[in-house]
Amino acid sequence: MRIVCVGDCGFDRYVDLGVERPGGITFNVAANARWSFPPETKVTIVTAIGDDPEAEVVSRFITQVDPVALVTRFAGATPVQYIAVEPSGEKRFLRYEPGVLTELRIDPRARGIIAQSDLLVTTVFAQVEGLFDSVMAAPSAGLRAVDFTDLSDVDDGLGLVARYVDRFDVGFFGLRADQTALIDALERIAVARGRLFIVTLGPDGSLAIGEPRRLAAPAVRVNRVADTTGAGDSFAAGFLAEYCATRNVQRSLERGAAEAAQTIQHLGATTIVAG
Repeated sequence: MRIVCVGDCGFDRYVDLGVERPGGITFNVAANARWSFPPETKVTIVTAIGDDPEAEVVSRFITQVDPVALVTRFAGATPVQYIAVEPSGEKRFLRYEPGVLTELRIDPRARGIIAQSDLLVTTVFAQVEGLFDSVMAAPSAGLRAVDFTDLSDVDDGLGLVARYVDRFDVGFFGLRADQTALIDALERIAVARGRLFIVTLGPDGSLAIGEPRRLAAPAVRVNRVADTTGAGDSFAAGFLAEYCATRNVQRSLERGAAEAAQTIQHLGATTIVAG
């Protein structure tokens, strides 16, 4: 099986702790997929980094996950997410600097890689809508999954989902349990277009909507939450690993919850560190 992950790879900079970890939704999903999927699975990363000192470190991170990643280098800054961690372990995103990622578009080589994928995983947020449009325009025969995050930083989030819903199979959304109107609206889109939407709700578990009935799974409780950064990304990797193998949505929700529980017990979205 070949997984292609397209999008952001960069640094997570913990301002209150003075430490850095590899990050970016795409990097996190790809890294977690390496141990969630069977060992023979090939994981390919398509991303962009800059020409700053951080780029060399991020390049080494990427190589640990995919030694032959398609990494385009532009003059400019490598993406950085600034994070604070509350005493509860809940992460707080302070600001995101996309750097050169805003320049990346799918070129013929990347288009060929996507075409050969059994699973395409990508993401969309305000700074990368141009990249996302180019990914969605690239055909592939396998399963296609999109992480829409929480839809808060794009204009007309529901409109964005509806516009692209025929170009992907599984959508991931990180929301709160009290956002019932938004969840209901997403469910109407999923049902109308025959798509599967997965809504992660942090400590309130997760939902699968678009099926004949809603399915739910609780979050897996842990003794101590160290850092919730990347929990949704590891959930997605775990969910997709089970779903690709069995197409059992309930078991996939439970597998995602188990993977997320492992992530929140350590600092950083993955266990990969510099060195």
